[in-house]
Amino acid sequence: MEIFLKLWTSYLASGVEVVAGLLIALGALQAALRALPLFVRKRRGITHSQDTETEYIRLQLGRWLALALEFELGADILRTAIAPTWGDIGQLAAIATIRTLLNYFLQKEIDRAAIRRPGHPLQPYTPPTAPSPSTTP
Repeated sequence: MEIFLKLWTSYLASGVEVVAGLLIALGALQAALRALPLFVRKRRGITHSQDTETEYIRLQLGRWLALALEFELGADILRTAIAPTWGDIGQLAAIATIRTLLNYFLQKEIDRAAIRRPGHPLQPYTPPTAPSPSTTP
């Protein structure tokens, strides 16, 4: 039974890594398809609002990369769960720290860009709040 669980967890971790790879590929493809018209316009000498659009594309790609990093971290946690040697735990701690720092600074940059451009689609996500209970009897 233990061997089956280790094998299943290993396959699950590989599947999560595949999802991360797909997210990176799709995010890069989306960024490339959006950047191509900007490149063509620049070659024609049309640069109207190109900096804003370029930053938007870059930050959207950053969001996809941040999401993929979360999936990669999940896969690392799954792999460490099946073979928890001290070396594996130390390696996971280092990887988790690096990926968390990358995610943190990437999110800070996205939030700063959203503040610079109010009303722009890069506004940070704020989860809906629960309605407050009514004070009337």
